Amino acid sequence: MILEMKNVYKDFPQGDFTVNVLKHINIRVKEGDYVAITGPSGSGKTTMMNLIGCLDTVTKGSMILDGEDVSTYTDNQLSDLRLNKIGFVFQTFELLGQKSALKNVCVPLAFAKVPKKEQIERATEALQRVGLGDRLDFKPNQLSGGQKQRVAIARAMIQKPRILLADEPTGALDSASGQSVMELFEQLNNEGTTIIMITHDSDVAAKAHRRAVMKDGVLTSDDEDLVPPYKPEEEVEEDAK
Repeated sequence: MILEMKNVYKDFPQGDFTVNVLKHINIRVKEGDYVAITGPSGSGKTTMMNLIGCLDTVTKGSMILDGEDVSTYTDNQLSDLRLNKIGFVFQTFELLGQKSALKNVCVPLAFAKVPKKEQIERATEALQRVGLGDRLDFKPNQLSGGQKQRVAIARAMIQKPRILLADEPTGALDSASGQSVMELFEQLNNEGTTIIMITHDSDVAAKAHRRAVMKDGVLTSDDEDLVPPYKPEEEVEEDAK
């Protein structure tokens, strides 16, 4: 099991009040899974993605990633985990505007202190892999939306992460570019990469092999049927009578 969230809650303080954003999240993801997490705006999808990506920590419960409970990891430990085991693809690409495609893909390798020559070799290979071998020196403003997302995917995969997290990866793309990106995801998954994707688009979600649905901070359904559906505390108490 590459990921397991056990009875996870995430709260955010707002003045004198506490907002319960995630409640009773239970999900297991096997290595090689391709999971789409869907739901309306405000359902908690992005917060859940931030927890899975170790960009935030749980309020209560356990999150086990690659066999390790990361719920109590320090910031430095979480940073190392993100660098070595998790790749990120965002709707807005998050590329460095003044750097070439090649240098953008080199960024994770630079943080990992990989020698410069190896950085260039590996980044070149990654960009060739996503069909951009002829765009190595192009800056983001010289690339189409689909090409920018391909650079972002090459950067996400450069460290060979255990999990690829994609947050609305086709949201800023036209349909043809979106289709091309989804085909690349399918290829990566076929090669063994675990993919967890957030999307509002039902057509995009249908490309995944498993779908989990969120509403009001609760995981309401999961194709794997791994856990019973969430029940508010009052319903649990009523069932116990």
